[in-house]
Amino acid sequence: MLWGGRFSKDPKKNVLEFNSGENISVDERLVPYDIKGSIAHVKMLKAQRILKTDEADEIVKSLEELLAEWKSGKFKLDQNLEDVHMNIEVAVSKKTPHGKKMHTARSRNDQINLDMRLYLRDEVKEIAELLKRMQKALIEQGKNPVEIPAHTHTRVAQPITNKLWGEAYSISFGKDIERLKQLFVRINKNPLGACAISGTTWKIDSNMTAKLLGFDGVEENTIETISSRGELEAEFAFVCSLISTQLSRIAEDLIWLSYVGLVEIPEEYCTGSSIMPNKMNPDVLELVRGRSGRIYGNLMALLTMMKGTPTGHNADTQETKRAIMDSIDTTKACLAISAETISKIKWDKTKGEELIRKGYARATLLADKLAMEGMPFREAHERVGKLVKKLQKEGKYLEDFKEEELKKMIAAL
Repeated sequence: MLWGGRFSKDPKKNVLEFNSGENISVDERLVPYDIKGSIAHVKMLKAQRILKTDEADEIVKSLEELLAEWKSGKFKLDQNLEDVHMNIEVAVSKKTPHGKKMHTARSRNDQINLDMRLYLRDEVKEIAELLKRMQKALIEQGKNPVEIPAHTHTRVAQPITNKLWGEAYSISFGKDIERLKQLFVRINKNPLGACAISGTTWKIDSNMTAKLLGFDGVEENTIETISSRGELEAEFAFVCSLISTQLSRIAEDLIWLSYVGLVEIPEEYCTGSSIMPNKMNPDVLELVRGRSGRIYGNLMALLTMMKGTPTGHNADTQETKRAIMDSIDTTKACLAISAETISKIKWDKTKGEELIRKGYARATLLADKLAMEGMPFREAHERVGKLVKKLQKEGKYLEDFKEEELKKMIAAL
């Protein structure tokens, strides 16, 4: 092991499997970020004359070659080397003996912190774009307005339009975009220089690596930088949880409204039954609704991991990678399929009118009109309520009568 000087024995095979088996598979997606970070670090070491020009140039060339090999599938991570950092350092050291100097003034602690920030930064942008696509799908639906009933307590409430329904969720997703922008500011700071926890005695230039990597600034406190690992991931997972909450509610709306015939879900976004030939099940929307639980679970896992760790780096935080990556992957998949589904649903205008009529959804409008004409609202509310009860018994609806007829009926109550 690269850190084996202190040890007389290598870790047992099952220990390596336990420590690194899952970690290596997760680290695969961090390879380009680790290489990018290492190139910036080596260029800084060269500028600071910590590395000689030829040493740094050979290391950078080797890192660039390794990135190309990874993209072509020739470079794979080895579990025996524990993580992405060790794998890359060993691979570079095989290409040039100067590779053994690339870890100067750096720890795997600030290195993984860097890799995750570079990864999270890209994912924030991707999810923000998917949210915009979702907003577009919702707004496009409203370009052909259809009057539908709003619901409170799962009962018909008042008339609205599919346009107003779509705008409501579009605004919610806009708030999520704002949250991601705020999160990006906290992510976009350079952690290099924190090293293991107390910084380094080498005269490094963290501002240079920050500039090379596109960061807006440098983290100020080395202890906080290392000890807070998992906070950015938890914050991102929280935003994913809020997004999944909205997606789940949309899915529930469409599942329910399609059952009563107000919305038609295209059959290519449904599946059938293995036994019942008549079934067309909204499985896509059900899975979007169900996967919110997985995203919530990851958030709780992240918070639980952090709550018991003492100040400094702890191996517990290795678990943060899988949790946040799964939340991000799941959120992206749910956003993409939801936007696609919503862009193709159809609203039934006739069914909307029927549900509004049968639910007496215009009762509040009638009560408000009476109040505007001088009747105390509480009296208007009571009288219209009695009218609705009378019409229900008679199997009649508000729309069966003209306004003046309704007023005469109310006056007679």
